[in-house]
Amino acid sequence: MNTKFYTLFVLFFFLSVSVFAQKRNGNQQMSEQLKAMRVAMITQNLNLSSDEAAKFFPIYNEYSAKRESIKQQLKKNRKKGKYLTGAKLETSFKKTFELREEELAIDKLYFERFKSIISVEKIGQLFRTERQFRRMLLSELSKRGEKHHKFDADKN
Repeated sequence: MNTKFYTLFVLFFFLSVSVFAQKRNGNQQMSEQLKAMRVAMITQNLNLSSDEAAKFFPIYNEYSAKRESIKQQLKKNRKKGKYLTGAKLETSFKKTFELREEELAIDKLYFERFKSIISVEKIGQLFRTERQFRRMLLSELSKRGEKHHKFDADKN
């Protein structure tokens, strides 16, 4: 397991160098590369067979797309809510609650769908792997941000 993690981390590092070197107009390519890294990490950490992976990932991709859509709506609502007061602010809160309920309903629905393909233990590992992937990504972004700030400070 330790060797697998190290191999995955090295792969992540080299791919992330490539991903983060892309210019802003390369966002689609960056998104695709990040998805590929996430799929690789999930496949490895869940130890999915070819058959499991073939059945699992189409459903997982649906799940991810629905979750991402809700996250974007929440973000948009949160930004809009900064400038609201009174009844409009209350409406914004209610919209946030509705979106969170929808997110929970999606989680419940896809838990059942995942359970028909992989074990409950693998579903638990899936959620841990997603958190681990986000932490690794945020850590890498943070490191890159520190390097850029250090470089900017050195230039002055």
